[in-house]
Amino acid sequence: MTLIQHEPTVATNVATIKQWVTAMAKGDLDHAPYQDDAELSDPNGKYKGKAQIVESFKTWQTAFPNGSAEVTNQIALGDQVASEVVYKATHSGPLATASGSISPTNKPIELTLMILSSFRDGLIQRERAYFDRVGLMRQLGITVPPKA
Repeated sequence: MTLIQHEPTVATNVATIKQWVTAMAKGDLDHAPYQDDAELSDPNGKYKGKAQIVESFKTWQTAFPNGSAEVTNQIALGDQVASEVVYKATHSGPLATASGSISPTNKPIELTLMILSSFRDGLIQRERAYFDRVGLMRQLGITVPPKA
């Protein structure tokens, strides 16, 4: 008997992103769909390896423990998925930044992100996320970066 394993389909990759965005916003990081050698870059930095990537999401979970996220638009071709995501949360925990920690402001935020994900064997291999960091700080009432 020959078993032929098919490449993940575009529809599967799209569904993976939708499920992950929802799970991540709820703090369910146990099943992050990244390759062990994955790479992620976003306005806060570059992360290599699944463990580092998951740690970067824990920073968000600490600062915004009761967030929600929705994929509002997706375009997919082959192993690439571009996703527009709207993330809503309240800043009720410390937010670690390169400039220092930002104490909870208890202010609500709404953040629109663009995420470009490249898949390998059904898992994310490389991801680039873009969002308005200055706009986020304005929503938190931060106009000058905190001193370290």
